[in-house]
Amino acid sequence: MQLSSWQKDIAALLAGALLTLAFAPFEVFPIAIISLAILLATWLRVTPGRAWLRGFLFGLGLFGTGVNWVFTSIHVYGDTPFLLAIILTVVFIMLLATFPAYVGYLLARFFPHATPIKTFCAFPAIWVLFEWMRSFIFSGFPWLLIGYSQTNSPLKGYAPLLSVYGASLAVLWSSACIVNAWSYWQQKQYNLVYRQLFALMILWVIGSGLSLIHWTKPKGDSLHVSLVQGNIPQDMKWSPESVQFSLERYFNLTEPLWGKNKLIIWPETAIPMPLQQAEPFVEELDQKARSSQSTLMTGIPVHNPSGDGYYNALITLGAKREAYLKHRLVPFGEYLPLPKLIQPIVNYLHIPMSDMIPGTMKMQPFIVNGIKILPFICYEIAFPEQVLSRDKTIGMLLTVNNDAWFGDSPAQAQHLQMARMRAIEMGRPGLFVSNDGITAIIAPNGNIQAIAPAREPYVLTDYVQPMQGRTPWQRYAMDPILIIAIALLISAFRLRHLALRREL
Repeated sequence: MQLSSWQKDIAALLAGALLTLAFAPFEVFPIAIISLAILLATWLRVTPGRAWLRGFLFGLGLFGTGVNWVFTSIHVYGDTPFLLAIILTVVFIMLLATFPAYVGYLLARFFPHATPIKTFCAFPAIWVLFEWMRSFIFSGFPWLLIGYSQTNSPLKGYAPLLSVYGASLAVLWSSACIVNAWSYWQQKQYNLVYRQLFALMILWVIGSGLSLIHWTKPKGDSLHVSLVQGNIPQDMKWSPESVQFSLERYFNLTEPLWGKNKLIIWPETAIPMPLQQAEPFVEELDQKARSSQSTLMTGIPVHNPSGDGYYNALITLGAKREAYLKHRLVPFGEYLPLPKLIQPIVNYLHIPMSDMIPGTMKMQPFIVNGIKILPFICYEIAFPEQVLSRDKTIGMLLTVNNDAWFGDSPAQAQHLQMARMRAIEMGRPGLFVSNDGITAIIAPNGNIQAIAPAREPYVLTDYVQPMQGRTPWQRYAMDPILIIAIALLISAFRLRHLALRREL
């Protein structure tokens, strides 16, 4: 059955919405391949303008269903007026939708013919390059990258080599194989159909084999850790009347742990007041940690000593007092982008804005019992290149966050899925500590080792084995995946040129 042009437009929109089901919390990973195959099929014989539209509709479907929780964050918990929150959310989703839109435009503009050159070379290359650009353009928002959908799939085996972008590339190639096979089937070129299916099988077999490789190895004894989930509702977290309640909740949950656990971790801003004001409470915790030979890590705001604003910090108490200052802040939530343009609007509408400032990009790991722990705060774990460390002695990764901002949306599960991908890329266990869920311990292969029940006070305790060594991703960073993408693109242009010469 041949679809009309407008029916293909609708198919692109629905394919984007369908793709959300490939990500957490649903994690039906084959849907990613099917969804992208549908989109690619709508791009085969189409004008650049129509390809842009279908890519945009696909993006609206994906981000409209996958990141609409932004509205909850900025309206319900950010106190932004309802109408303005709607406008900001829609504009944000539309901006994200332009990324697949321009992939479609470039594909149709430079590769108008439905050939394997277009599907197997140009399509994956352009898509991966645009995913990479999405991680830093407009300050970066690498949410729902295609590769994240494969944390439970054999294709995750490509991540320790090429990061999440390598898993994306494998999905895109899989979709291309399916589209090519369908096209050859319609032309009754069955031998070419079998070749495409064989290529698809090889792609997955290699991924399965790679996922069985242990790129890193255990180092020393395991560490006994406790992750403390206080379950403080976001609407009362920063209320002055509730500060004492929050402190007592975390203090009481931690009291039985002193002396039994070497590492105790509280989530992002578990202490909801600046360090300078909370010093008596912090000093009491420090003394308890020292006397019990434990280390406590907790999130807390720290006033900038050289000016206005606060750092979103993670501090250690016990044997040594150290601090990590969050570098990558959340737009609108923690800082105001384009302040000269937006500040007058914020002032006019009396929108409460956070007064956070970024810390330095250079990160030093915390050391507990001789184990190096690389810390991140919330949003930072979403950025592959920020998490990347070439230090082969890093033992484990740590993310503290306050995902109560996301409400009951899929964002919490999506956040954990990204932390799982970072563990796979680095071959390290991950500690993921949240205020109200999801709190979890992640194995080096991305599997969940232990998880706390959501939305209740809980202490998740387990032994975590530190690792050592380097994955290929740690050794070579973005170079291999960018070389592959650019080589595919050059090959596509070269093959197109040769094909045009043969036609003359």
